[in-house]
Parts: sequence; C-alpha cells; structure tokens
Amino acid sequence: MVAAGSSLRVSRGLAGHLDIVCAADSEGRSYLRHQSFRAPIHLSKPHFDEGVLVVNVVNPTAGLLAGDRIEYRACAENGAALSLTAPSASRAHRMSTGQAEVVQNLRVARGGWLESWPELFIPQGGTRFRQSTNIIVEEGGELLFFESLAPGRVASGEAFAFAELVWETDLFVGDAHIVRERYRVVPGDEAVRALRRQFDHAYYASCFAVSPLFVSELPCWTAINALHGANVWIGCGALGHGGWVVKCVADGSIALRRTLAAVRRELHAAAGRREPALRRAGFA
Repeated sequence: MVAAGSSLRVSRGLAGHLDIVCAADSEGRSYLRHQSFRAPIHLSKPHFDEGVLVVNVVNPTAGLLAGDRIEYRACAENGAALSLTAPSASRAHRMSTGQAEVVQNLRVARGGWLESWPELFIPQGGTRFRQSTNIIVEEGGELLFFESLAPGRVASGEAFAFAELVWETDLFVGDAHIVRERYRVVPGDEAVRALRRQFDHAYYASCFAVSPLFVSELPCWTAINALHGANVWIGCGALGHGGWVVKCVADGSIALRRTLAAVRRELHAAAGRREPALRRAGFA
C-alpha cells in the first residue's frame, strides 16, 4: 500500500547474468568448470550429444522490460566443446520510457569449440532494445555464432511496430579485429521500407563462423549460396583469418528456420563435426 501523498517508485529493472566456463576433463569430456546465473536467467541441466555439452539458457519470465539488463559471459577452453541454445523465443515488451539491454562476451580458446544458437528474438510493439556482443576466438579456436530476429508479433499485426533496435557486434580472431558491425533499426527508416517492399514480414538471421578448416574452396559455401530463392535471400563471404559470415532474410519464420537448419548442417559438416540435437520441436 502507498501512503497518501507519496509517489510510486519506478522499477529499475532486473540485472541478470550468466557466467559459464566449459572445460575438458582428463578423458576429454566437456563439463561446466564454472557456472553462475541470476534471474531472469536460468540454466537447464546440460546434456551430451555428439561429443558436445549442450546447455539450454532459459528465461522463465514473460520477457524483457524497460530497465532490464542481462550480461552473458561464456568461455570454451582448450579441448572443450560447448553448444549454447534456448528452448523458446526471447521477447522484449512495450516500453514507454527506457530500454532493455543485453551484453554478451564470448571467448573460445585454442582447441575449443563454441556454438551459440539462441531462438528468435521477437521485439513487440513499442519496445526499445540494445544488444552488444564481443567475441574473442584464439587462433585454433572454432565458433558458430547464430542470431535470428523476427519483425515482431506478426500474428498480432505488429510487424515492425517496435520503437528501436540497436545491434553492436565485434569479433576478434587472434589479434585481428575481423568484424565490427553496427546498426540501428527504426521502422520508418528507408532501409526498412526497402526491405518490406520485398518481404513485408521479413525475418533476419546471421551467422559468424570461424575455424582453421573454413577455407575459400569448401563446397559448403556454394551449397549455402544455392539456398537463395524466391522466399529466402541468402549469401556468404570470407572475413579473413578463417572467418566467414552468412546473412539471410526470409519471408516468414518457417522459411527462415528451414534455411538456418540447412546452413547449420553445412557448417558442422565443413568443420568435420556431427551437429548436436537441440531438442526443440519444429527445428527442421
């Protein structure tokens, strides 16, 4: 109860975090050497598949609200193989003021493997969201870093109804800064209008891939470019130091999911690995 004449205090939001380190034991099996998390982040029980430790990162709340700030830190040490994923889409809700923010710091040691596969991010009408990602891959480390973005709650008529999205990504391989990506998306911008002239409900995804095995003549790059079609625009290119980027825009979530599943299969095969199952309905 609020006393007469007093004012309600505005919540500053949740300050959540995830901090994990994946290491290899004496028999080469991956395990979480260190783990720490705080609401609204929770970890489900990790499981092994195809020699990889699969960790589901869960947000059991309805989604991000104004003032929420989440920090993710994950490291795959030498000999460790870690796959980070999520069981469902993440959401950010309407915000009259303020913004929600996610800060990610990922590191892969020489001889380590890290795959990050979150589910779709769905920005609801009126939301403001900022994401900053810093990835460091030591020479000899391997990375698959996926992201996917919905235009909003399409079924509720909220395509591109968010207020603002800001994305910042930096990727280092060894001492080389091979990716510096910055973009700000506002629904009324000409770039968004041009995109919607092609796909009114455009879904976006990207993947940064790093491995000493990812050379320019691999058949997978031809196979990925061949996924381009009427309802999916996709392309890939070399970044240097064993790094590659894949960008995709699709006319709907089903086309996006099928395309990303194909990209994931190609990249795992090119790295000489079998893809661990993510145990999520409707993935393929």
